[in-house]
Amino acid sequence: MALAKVGRRGSLVIPAEERRRAGIGEGDRVEVKFEEEGVIMVRKIPSLERVQRKLAGRLPQWSRLEGKADKLVLQEVRGKNR
Repeated sequence: MALAKVGRRGSLVIPAEERRRAGIGEGDRVEVKFEEEGVIMVRKIPSLERVQRKLAGRLPQWSRLEGKADKLVLQEVRGKNR
C-alpha cells in the first residue's frame, strides 16, 4: 500500500510503484469510480489498439461485413427510388 496526497484542485498522483504494478503509464486513460464512502476505485482502460489485437481473428473480417453493408444500402436505395 502506498500513500498519496490530494492536491488543491483535486489532482491525485498515483505513486510510481503502484502505477508500475497496475501497468499504468503516461497517457493511459483510467476510470475512476466511487465505491463507498472513502473508497474510490481506479482502473486502467485498455487502448483501442489493445482491444483490436485481443479481438483479432475472432470477428468476421471488415471487408466481408463492408461488402454486405454495401449490398444492403444499394438494395434500400434502389427500393426507395422505384
